[in-house]
Amino acid sequence: MEALQKCIDEISRILEPDQVSADIATRITYRAAHGPETLLHEDMSEFTPGVVVRPKSTEDVVGVVKLANEYGIPIVPQGGRTGSYGAEGMRDCIVLDLVGMNKILNIDERTYRITAQAGVRIKEYNEFLQKRGYMSLEYPTMVWTSTLGSRASVAGYNKFENTWGGSAVNTKGIEVVLANGDVVQLGRGSRVPTKNVTGFDLMSLFLGSKGTFGVITALTEQFIDIPRHVIYGIWAFKNIENATEAYIELLSTRYTGVVWRAKTYHKMRIGRTMEIMEDKPWPDDVEMVTDYTIYGEPKIAQAMEEIAIDIVKKHNGFWRDDIPSTTDVAQKHHESMGKYLGMGSLFSDRITDGGMGFKLVPLDPMIPHSTLAKAYRPIVDQLMKIEDGKTYPALTGKVFVFDPGSAIPGELGYTKLWIVLNANWKIWDGETRGEFKDWFREYAELVWSFGGALTGTHGFIPSDMQTEILKSEIGEREYDLMKTIKNALDPNNIMNPKIRY
Repeated sequence: MEALQKCIDEISRILEPDQVSADIATRITYRAAHGPETLLHEDMSEFTPGVVVRPKSTEDVVGVVKLANEYGIPIVPQGGRTGSYGAEGMRDCIVLDLVGMNKILNIDERTYRITAQAGVRIKEYNEFLQKRGYMSLEYPTMVWTSTLGSRASVAGYNKFENTWGGSAVNTKGIEVVLANGDVVQLGRGSRVPTKNVTGFDLMSLFLGSKGTFGVITALTEQFIDIPRHVIYGIWAFKNIENATEAYIELLSTRYTGVVWRAKTYHKMRIGRTMEIMEDKPWPDDVEMVTDYTIYGEPKIAQAMEEIAIDIVKKHNGFWRDDIPSTTDVAQKHHESMGKYLGMGSLFSDRITDGGMGFKLVPLDPMIPHSTLAKAYRPIVDQLMKIEDGKTYPALTGKVFVFDPGSAIPGELGYTKLWIVLNANWKIWDGETRGEFKDWFREYAELVWSFGGALTGTHGFIPSDMQTEILKSEIGEREYDLMKTIKNALDPNNIMNPKIRY
């Protein structure tokens, strides 16, 4: 504590008073992200930082990092804290709240490149481009709170990923403050924000690193012109298999230049949303719905719509007037999430009287299209073990399956099953935590059995299982390589050390 207080005093000398907060109320506010890791700990003080620092410039970050190194104080960089793992605070750490670094620095309309500070909110970033006639390729669910820097730091998923790639693809250059305080400009082989084979692709090392190697303070991204025409379609299916096969064919390589997104929703998710938010029952004969959005030149998009309709009909898709647009339902969902982290509210008292909401537990395995139709039902069955009252009795009544897996296009040839659990964290205890870890281990083995990867976006793995899961997912030697890189870049282990290597 003495070293922490000395570090805080030194930081207070180099920054303005409104940039440094050591009061307990502020520190408590910054201890949790929206992810589920806090569910697995009885003592929330494990997440309470020692101080919250709000840099306004790269120079501010450099000063704080150098002092943290001198005094041996851990640093946790935070953006909008909508990521599901990594942005939580830790006891006696320095939280760097980067949202004050929110300036657009440059836009080059000839190269379709834009440079901004890491704290720019995605909603404001997208609006900036849209006013100039351009479309951002950075488009997560939580546009209201997500920041550019955090998106790069977690290698974020984008709604356009199947066609244009995620954050790691569309980020073309970054400015990083390393663990020793050095500032470096990194691209794919040079400082220029385009592919270059002169040097190593050092930038990619930091994309998805969750602040364990350094602090991303600015970045350059690519953008595109706004497509001229948009067509939306939604179709009903009586079973998972038909809906999934239609979805996969819509995303095949022949069509990715035009259909930028297709998605499949299970009746459990969209049906509950309708019942709660729309006060409408879900039709009994519809197990899944698949929708698509087509962007392009008008004649090309209209021709593609005919192909899309043929595809869904071939797989026994049909039209129902009483099914709402998933876009409308999703919009209400996302507004609720933006205001309240609100999907956790749906089974709790928060949505009715403002009481305590449930904790959202997002899971997102990446499943290859070659096994997706076979994997879907077993994964749903594994999820429903949570609620059956027999397999994991300590979870029953404490965890609910809100969405057993909406199929969302990931990288070409793979789909992210976006699974959502809601947990009543007011009544979790040691037995609940133990059973959840047992369930998670069984779930991981099932995902791997279908050739899948455990997480495509949210990155959540229970912290005390992290080493075990990482070794299974990437291999023993590869894990050792990760540790070697971490030790080389951060020998004092001050950069987000709760992420275990």
